[in-house]
Amino acid sequence: MLWSLVILLILLIMVMVACVVVSGKRDEQNCRQVVHLIWTAIIAAACYTAFLLVPPDYYGLAVFMDGLYFLSTDWLVVNLLLFTTAYTGLEPPTKLPRYIIVLLALADSISFVVNTFTCHMFDLEAEMIGMTGECYWNVHFKQPHYIHRLFVYSIVLYSLLILLYRFIKEPSIYKKKYGGILVQTLAVVGLNILCAVLDTKFDYSVVLYAFIAIAICYFTLFASPRALLEKIYATVIGDSVLGVIAYDKNGKCIGVNQSAGKFFPGDGEIHALAEEYLSNWEISHQDDYSIVIAEEQTIIRDNKKKYIYVTYQRFSDEKGRNLGCCFQFENRTEIVKRFREEQYRITHDMLTGLLNRNAFEEAAEKLLAHVEEPYYMVCSNIKDFKLVNELYGAEIGDKLLIAQAEMINRALDESTVIARIFADKFCILMPKRRFNEQEALEQIEDLKNLNLVSSFKLHYYVGVYEIQDVKEPIWTMYDKAIMAIDTIRGNYEQSICYYEDELLEHIMEEKEVLGELDRAMEEKQFCMFLQPQIANDGAIVGAEALVRWIHPEKGMISPGIFIPTLEKAGLIHKLDLYMWESAAQKLEEWKKLGREKFSISVNISTKDFYYLNICETFRQISEKYDFDVKKLKLEITESALMENVEENMKTLDGLHALGYDIEIDDFGSGYSSLGMLKDIHADILKIDMIFLQETQNVKRSTTILKNIITMSKELGMPVITEGVETKEQVEFLMKVGCDMFQGYYFAKPMKVESFEEVYCRA
Repeated sequence: MLWSLVILLILLIMVMVACVVVSGKRDEQNCRQVVHLIWTAIIAAACYTAFLLVPPDYYGLAVFMDGLYFLSTDWLVVNLLLFTTAYTGLEPPTKLPRYIIVLLALADSISFVVNTFTCHMFDLEAEMIGMTGECYWNVHFKQPHYIHRLFVYSIVLYSLLILLYRFIKEPSIYKKKYGGILVQTLAVVGLNILCAVLDTKFDYSVVLYAFIAIAICYFTLFASPRALLEKIYATVIGDSVLGVIAYDKNGKCIGVNQSAGKFFPGDGEIHALAEEYLSNWEISHQDDYSIVIAEEQTIIRDNKKKYIYVTYQRFSDEKGRNLGCCFQFENRTEIVKRFREEQYRITHDMLTGLLNRNAFEEAAEKLLAHVEEPYYMVCSNIKDFKLVNELYGAEIGDKLLIAQAEMINRALDESTVIARIFADKFCILMPKRRFNEQEALEQIEDLKNLNLVSSFKLHYYVGVYEIQDVKEPIWTMYDKAIMAIDTIRGNYEQSICYYEDELLEHIMEEKEVLGELDRAMEEKQFCMFLQPQIANDGAIVGAEALVRWIHPEKGMISPGIFIPTLEKAGLIHKLDLYMWESAAQKLEEWKKLGREKFSISVNISTKDFYYLNICETFRQISEKYDFDVKKLKLEITESALMENVEENMKTLDGLHALGYDIEIDDFGSGYSSLGMLKDIHADILKIDMIFLQETQNVKRSTTILKNIITMSKELGMPVITEGVETKEQVEFLMKVGCDMFQGYYFAKPMKVESFEEVYCRA
């Protein structure tokens, strides 16, 4: 009997050690408390086993080992309480109760250690068991030992009450979790009490330590409420946006959630439709025995196309036998829609709906890779489109772009690629045979006639490049079409221009000019030439300042090359400012030399009004240089004054306030010359040379010239006629009363040094 019990206890201890090992590998929150509890149970069982094996001749050792067993029960129940409170979540708000219990357990433990020498808690008596020769220790408990039992049973009772409370309060699906531990603990306590009451030879409750260890491990760390899981699964699947259909091994539909019905077109009983769907699926996938198959499908539901992602999964047991299968249906319609919208945004211009720059490049390259006929790269833009936005607002500007896009888009087919590159620049890659210049001009006229900016005359430019090499970079083709536009920009009579190789040379010349501009100014390569202005009495009264570029390597560069380039690039104001200061500096020099009788006229171009504060600039020049401001004449062309009359009038008033005289240059070249004179306060009128050029209507020309001079005198404005080249012209002009002359008849523009040598001799 004794040895049977010992062997059983050893086996149960091994079971508990296994529970410790398994629990130690888990990562749950309560693992530490579980391990501690089982370890104390192992120690208690081991101490009791060792006690049973002590021979009768070793009384002191037996008392000590039995004391260790009772001592270990103290810490066993303490750990039981700690585990219970942690497991149920009913821990006290403070740690004081825990400290009190630990101190009581420690005092009780010390008492059992002292009992080895005093036997005040219990003593032992060796007793033979029947005729087997086996001996056991009969334990005689003394009164202090009942204090130990009170402490142990109190803690156990408290633990049981905690488990019972949680068992009663929790939903039914959680009761098993607490009930299993509660029953096992009650069994141990009950058996222990029974052994004490019956005064049995052995404490058989130790045998149950292994069972409670297994119960605690299972219910704490491994068991899950199956009913809860089933409810969760049913709820999740039932309410899921994913459609789910389950089948048994025979293909019978055994479950379908609400969402699945949305993926089946037509009417009919859902289970029948589901079984038909599975049958069709197996037919179409008969060569595919995969456990999991996923694919995209398109269906029509409520007359709308829907995109779904179907996942098929087959289930098998451990032997590979078919258990059933299921489908999952994910509605990806919105995802596909958003993806396509995003792709559209990436590849298209959102205002016009045409391709954008990047998409155009890709589409053009794909198209040109397979063409076998000549192709054109056609580009367009609107003159002063930025000004349209400023004057009329971005909304009107957008409407113009949309209208142009709609007109261009009419040419769209498989052989054509159309895009809005940026702002007002559009691009078309099209077969040469489809480009009709006359139709293009008609479309341009239609766009001009749009009643969106009736007070603003629109002008469209189109550049055409015939592609010579389809492998040429797309943007090189585009640049060549734009180069063609650049050659006609500012030309109101021409709207379409074709790229030629000579254009590239011209563009390179322009870029070279722009690249050397700053250095040329720093090195004073731009020189001021003077063309004399002669009074009708033959005396020189002044000169017009004209710019010449003396390049150190190329020599004299014609103004006809660099001035239009600078005007196009918006840099002419830099050169004009350079000339103004050069003239002021020369007048200061002449003043110091006593040559104040001469004036110098300088030109103010149209672009200067956009880039410079004219009044402030000339105020600074007059402060910087010491000269008579009346000697610096400011020539402003008639056309420049007419672009923004109101603002330009304010500018002229400001210049007059500074003391400068204003010359109207090229008078008679515009269409509003006479009307302009009543509004503009000018000091000198400079008549355009067109009236001196050969014409079939000589009489009309001379009559107009004569009347202009007469009118100017009546307005108190001296007159200068430029472009005088013959003696006959001089005589005629003197006869009609012209005050001053300028032209090749008297002198060509010359270097300042030459001018001074000829006209400034003392």
